Amino acid sequence: MNFREELERICARVEGTLGAVILAEDGIIVERHAIDPGIDLELASAEFAGAAREMRRGTMAVDAGELDEIMVTSRARLALLRYIGPGYYLLLFMAPGALVGRGRYELRRAALALANEFA
Repeated sequence: MNFREELERICARVEGTLGAVILAEDGIIVERHAIDPGIDLELASAEFAGAAREMRRGTMAVDAGELDEIMVTSRARLALLRYIGPGYYLLLFMAPGALVGRGRYELRRAALALANEFA
């Protein structure tokens, strides 16, 4: 499977997308696709990977199971992080007012399609 094409497909299907990333739990980017050249995907990926590690530990500590998704909103951006497989995530950055439901759907669909690649 071509990871870049999958990220491009997500971005094309979700209005208001700024960029998408496949990243490892340590913050290393596997593949990226930026729509907005002003967004620092490397820095954001490292920060969100750290947050995902902490949230994953929290969910496991209270027997809530594996972390599936994190959504972070601010006035300037919205970020969705979706678990793909052991140690890997999809990260989608969106503008305020973007179609969040569509973003969640596309990340879920892509995570299922990519799961075998990251098992």
